[in-house]
Amino acid sequence: MESCSLPLEVVDLIIGQLDLAALKACSVVSASLLPSCRSHLFQHLELRPTGKASPENWNQFLSASPHIIPYIRGLEILCQRSSWVSWDPVLPTLLSKLEHIEEIEFLGCDFPWLPAALSSAIYNLFRSPSLKRVSLRLCVLPSSCFDLFGPALDSIALSEITIEPDVVVCAPEKSRPARPRYLMVEGKTVSAVVDWLIPSSETNDLEDLQNLCVKYQGDDPEALHAVERLLQCASNLKTLDISLYPAGLQSTLTICSAPAICYNQRLREIHLSYFDMDISSPTNQLPWLGSLLSGMTVHHAVQKISIDARHRPCPRAPVVDHSGWANVDAILARLAPLLDVYIQIGEAYSSSIAQISSCMPMLSKNGILRVTT
Repeated sequence: MESCSLPLEVVDLIIGQLDLAALKACSVVSASLLPSCRSHLFQHLELRPTGKASPENWNQFLSASPHIIPYIRGLEILCQRSSWVSWDPVLPTLLSKLEHIEEIEFLGCDFPWLPAALSSAIYNLFRSPSLKRVSLRLCVLPSSCFDLFGPALDSIALSEITIEPDVVVCAPEKSRPARPRYLMVEGKTVSAVVDWLIPSSETNDLEDLQNLCVKYQGDDPEALHAVERLLQCASNLKTLDISLYPAGLQSTLTICSAPAICYNQRLREIHLSYFDMDISSPTNQLPWLGSLLSGMTVHHAVQKISIDARHRPCPRAPVVDHSGWANVDAILARLAPLLDVYIQIGEAYSSSIAQISSCMPMLSKNGILRVTT
């Protein structure tokens, strides 16, 4: 079979649904299918210290088959506190060959203390003109931020990150810093990460940010103030996603002030997850929600608000906060562009759907309120 009557785009979509064994079999069926098969077979490179996924094995393979290198667009390195990557002699050489990487994921890597050759290879990847997405989890990072990454970076996810303030990575001369459009910050060190993202310099590298996701775990009031600093820099923000994971039943989150969103008049969607709306619970977040939404004015153009209240940290039987929902209803009813308010509740509240809807008569009347389990 040397030809196919289907458009190449359709063929690629079909091949993309195949598993590994089928992809290997399909690659020997036709020379015309080989590039598409290779793009799926070698799209993502996952490195492990030993075995077939080891840097030594991959380096030997790519040295013998350099035509495969352009197909590799994703890189994933998982380790424990740098462990094997620090002493692997082949890894720097292998990373220097990956010139078309678009996505990188690191888990458990302590960047400030890596060997010089490996640090250089990694930072060169970070500054690659092709790199678009970076995910760093349980990593230690140097004090510089967007100077680490190239101008093509579009998305950065930071989970449980530690910042080492005494280590600085200098950017190459005349290099343009990254200006991502998507940012996710997760963990208990939100304040420190925000300080890292927003240096004392006058430049604002978050000006192009359109999607901000904050998943906070803990009770530090300063963390929510840090979120407000992010919002001040992200004047073009369109989607705000906040998840509040209180440390326990004695959480102080309910007395923390909500971040002001008066700076973000281009907001279109607000998503709240892990939401507690039980008036008898010490982690009831409805007053916090009311404070957050009250920062919106007639100049805002929010169209959709979704609230995920399926998780309940309090083991007691839930009690619906009628006044809290009524306050939210009054605030949202004056927002003309609002098209959809979606509240998703858990089984514990399944008998309270009518109560919640009755607390929000103006949104119900306008036909934009949905409450489901």
